[in-house]
Amino acid sequence: MISFVKGILAVKDSKQAVVDVKGVGYSVDIPASAKDNLPEVGSEIILYTHHYHRDNEEKLYGFTSKDERIVFEISLTVKGIGPALALNIVAKLSPAEFQRAVRDADLTTLMRVPRLNKETAQLIIIKLKNTIRKIQFDATVDEGGIQRYTEGGTRVLVGLGASELAAEQAMAEAQKILGPTAKLEDLIRLALSRLNKVSSFDG
Repeated sequence: MISFVKGILAVKDSKQAVVDVKGVGYSVDIPASAKDNLPEVGSEIILYTHHYHRDNEEKLYGFTSKDERIVFEISLTVKGIGPALALNIVAKLSPAEFQRAVRDADLTTLMRVPRLNKETAQLIIIKLKNTIRKIQFDATVDEGGIQRYTEGGTRVLVGLGASELAAEQAMAEAQKILGPTAKLEDLIRLALSRLNKVSSFDG
């Protein structure tokens, strides 16, 4: 099993990255949110990978954190969820948001994921509610207020010109770095700084 690939980023787009590992190019499918967090082409990169092998299909899926890979892999254990939908989950919800939504049976948050309907969201909760409590993510959400902070900050960043996906990811990362007691203005300031570094603003 390939647990990660580390090398030079040769190609990146919204769906895929190619990592040059000592002259061998590994093609890795990534969630849509990952592109904004990848370094410039030619930079060193590490992606935590899941080797997917079913029938005649074999692919590598890559993530910028181990937490994201965990969400992808446990999502695949739910009936009706394949790699494409699992990638959508990772792209739309941070690991901490996913954990809180499953733990609290929050269908509304889960159904923000493109192509994830109410029936599938209910299956996720039933299948994973016990498992999700045992997982120790690097970032966790213990109070609903943190989620509101994330959503409020996302709206501010979108208003400043960021895409929704990039804004959500930046706020989630800021929350992870500053912790659950951080003030909203500090979260927005750090998220804005991260967005500027990766040129995530439209235009």
